[in-house]
Amino acid sequence: MTGFFSEFMNLNAVYLKANSWLSISVSNLVVIISMLVIFFIAISIPFPKDHHESSKNGRGQK
Repeated sequence: MTGFFSEFMNLNAVYLKANSWLSISVSNLVVIISMLVIFFIAISIPFPKDHHESSKNGRGQK
């Protein structure tokens, strides 16, 4: 495999050390943050509402 991706995957990981017990790689931190962003976007977007003709004239669904 050649190209940017294979060259990127062959590099050593960069770790962030916050405390004596917390050490996380930058790539894992990016994945975690992106998953949280996608989760909060999915929660904040409202679900589409189903518009039936029966609900417009005041009657509920059967």
